Amino acid sequence: MLVSTLEDEILLAVLEGRQLVELHFEEIDSESITGNIFLSRVENVVSSLDAVFVNIGTSKNAFLRNKDIVKKAYQQQLGGKAAESGKSGKIESFAKGQKLIVQVKKDPIGSKGPQVTTNIGLTGRFLVYMPYSTTVGVSKKIEDPIERKRLHDFMNGCIKDEGLIIRTVSKDITLATLEEELKTLRVKWQEVLKDFQRFKKPRVLFSEPDILEQLMREKYDSSVDEVITNNKEVFSRLQEILNHFDKKYVKGKLRYSPDDIFELYDVNKQMEDLYKRRIELNCGGSLVIDRTEALTVIDVNSGSNQSNGNSRDMVLETNVQAAKEISRQIRLRNLSGIIISDFIDMENENDQMTILKVLEEELKKDKAKTSVMGFTKLGLVEMARKRTSPPLEELIFVICPVCKGEGMVFSPKRIVKMLERELDVAGKMKDIKEVVFTVHWNLSGFLSKEWREKMEAAYGKHLVIEFSRQDPNGYDVKFKKE
Repeated sequence: MLVSTLEDEILLAVLEGRQLVELHFEEIDSESITGNIFLSRVENVVSSLDAVFVNIGTSKNAFLRNKDIVKKAYQQQLGGKAAESGKSGKIESFAKGQKLIVQVKKDPIGSKGPQVTTNIGLTGRFLVYMPYSTTVGVSKKIEDPIERKRLHDFMNGCIKDEGLIIRTVSKDITLATLEEELKTLRVKWQEVLKDFQRFKKPRVLFSEPDILEQLMREKYDSSVDEVITNNKEVFSRLQEILNHFDKKYVKGKLRYSPDDIFELYDVNKQMEDLYKRRIELNCGGSLVIDRTEALTVIDVNSGSNQSNGNSRDMVLETNVQAAKEISRQIRLRNLSGIIISDFIDMENENDQMTILKVLEEELKKDKAKTSVMGFTKLGLVEMARKRTSPPLEELIFVICPVCKGEGMVFSPKRIVKMLERELDVAGKMKDIKEVVFTVHWNLSGFLSKEWREKMEAAYGKHLVIEFSRQDPNGYDVKFKKE
């Protein structure tokens, strides 16, 4: 793991060998409120949306969906009154001004306020404690049945009428360590409850730790060999954070380097992939990645791969490489939601199963949960990845001020036809003597001297062409009288 800083931003890169697989840009004073717990007050119940808007003390009201309302939380926060009156905890039961403890699931985006839930989860390094839930579980990424049973037995013996999830990094952790963290999380929750009873106005009851601690909590595990930073202040803070980790489970070395570590480990060069729509594969094939609002589509092309004379073997080789690179790009670009991959057609079911296994194995390296649904009837591989933060694309790119995100412009030939229609209009206006068109320079080869002379003869107007327009998607026109 490489941790670098640039002005007020922290950059964290995760490498497997020398290959970049994850990249995180985080502001040191991050404005993210995901994970924070608030005292909220009901502002508006909207039955048509099956939701309620609550004031959490920020500039925008938060959105609480009916499915994110836990009956147990509703009843406890009303001191049992809801249970006595038979209220269910559904949105129809809420009254304006009512207090609720909520936790932010998603940060506000654009005009939308944050999304919240009453199903509170306090996240530690090894555990997620959920006081209003009865959910208990062990991370699916812990696959050893003996280890899973050990952790299940621990949960069964230490919780009652509570929820608990054991995280992936808990593998082989002593039960004493898990018990100690559970105790700490319970104490934090009791502090939240006390503040909820004490205060009346919307406010923060619990905040997530600083961004460096969050990154170490989420990204640092026994698979990390080394953490390198080129910032002395960050080095000191990382020392402080890692000193609180159990020494038995901190294997990776922490090292300070005065060098440009992103340049030294070729991260800057590999970051160029983030700007590309087409990713080349070593076998000669390629991926084409297109992201829409609803889903991401990845197309696999064989390209120049002729390395194997057997057509089936060539297709499988290309698809295997593509599956590995798709898994890497999903992590690197932090893609989420529905992901559709169009591999090169494979008629053999065993080959299809091979691709699915490659995807599943590669995606096990990803901290975010990705479900591989398999091949659809159309031969497409359907996946879904949980959104934990915005895609990297949203942090790096902005909407183009020229095309407004449309991504296409009119062809030069089409704009020439538009100009000819303008001239047709001007030709019918007797008092117009001159027409001035301002266009983008990419039309210079189409608006030739011969074209201008032809138009002037056809419409009887003097024609002036100015190639000074910045936006290629259109033109400006002026009709001049005598």
